[in-house]
Amino acid sequence: MNDGLMTQEELDALLKQHSQSTEPQDLDIDSYLTSLEQDILGEIGNISMGSAATALSTLVSRKVRITVPNIYMSTPQFVTESYPIPCIVVNVEYREGLSGSNILVIRERDALVIGNLMMGGDGKDLPEEIDELYLSAVTEAMNMMMGSAATAMSDLFGRFIDISPPSTDRRDLSQDSLTDGISGRDPVVTVAFRIEIEDLVDSTILQIIETNFAKEMARSLLPPEADDPIEEQKVVDEPASATWADLRRQLPADPKPTAAPEIASTSLVNSDLGNLNVDLIRGIPVQVRAILGRTRMSIDNILRLGPGHIMELESLHGEPIELFANDTLIAKGEVVVVGEQFGVRITEIATPKDRIVSVR
Repeated sequence: MNDGLMTQEELDALLKQHSQSTEPQDLDIDSYLTSLEQDILGEIGNISMGSAATALSTLVSRKVRITVPNIYMSTPQFVTESYPIPCIVVNVEYREGLSGSNILVIRERDALVIGNLMMGGDGKDLPEEIDELYLSAVTEAMNMMMGSAATAMSDLFGRFIDISPPSTDRRDLSQDSLTDGISGRDPVVTVAFRIEIEDLVDSTILQIIETNFAKEMARSLLPPEADDPIEEQKVVDEPASATWADLRRQLPADPKPTAAPEIASTSLVNSDLGNLNVDLIRGIPVQVRAILGRTRMSIDNILRLGPGHIMELESLHGEPIELFANDTLIAKGEVVVVGEQFGVRITEIATPKDRIVSVR
């Protein structure tokens, strides 16, 4: 340690120690969750984050691997004490199919790598601190990842599950609290995932879930006959074979969904786009417009406009025409004449960085 600052090696050692720890000494997970509930939550994490990894891999054009989760009981205060570094905190609200929220905690450096790759970089030339542009890129990545995870959960739960767009916030956990919505001493279910992005990232993502919401998710996957005695399993010694695999064998081979049957019965995996199913959005209308140029005028000058008036644009003659889908830049091109109509020939597809800048 030099001049009171932690070196990168010391930070990595601290994070490694945290990922290998189990839980605060006074919180025993078996006192809050049964073995069956723990197995179910682990399976939910496997499926949802596996799908999120596929979506992120598509975005950054790199191989992304998220490993089997480690589940333990913790408190927001314990998390902040274990992560006394700048992090990106992502809040995900479930608004349909499930009622609750969870929090993702990502190390700032890992978020910078993701943002840099999305903007066409190599993931190595990073700024010292995340700025608005990088945060916008990370927000887009979280939106795609959590959307893909919700789709996978819809298939698992047999009903439509929808989330609100995730909100991202930079917090220095050496000074700031983890969240304003949960007491720092409330027991929460903490799920630690190891994330690897080729040779750029080998770190830990934390998922913080309120205990009652975690139990609700586990109950949702239990057969009706197993729903009542689950509380009794805390008192009665469970046989070693009472695992998630045993529960899966008890479930019907083709469970009928309670809502949105078209989602549960349709394959949601697309080999070209990871977990994105283009058929779900193919019929949504999108407004495509071409911007020939822009200019700024005072109201006084606008009132003087009349037939024959020439209005100068800021763009120069011969510059590419910008094409927008809704409010997002998608391509650039040049004006052509087709018969008696004008058109735009696409000459360049917008880069991820161009799209992010146009959204801001």
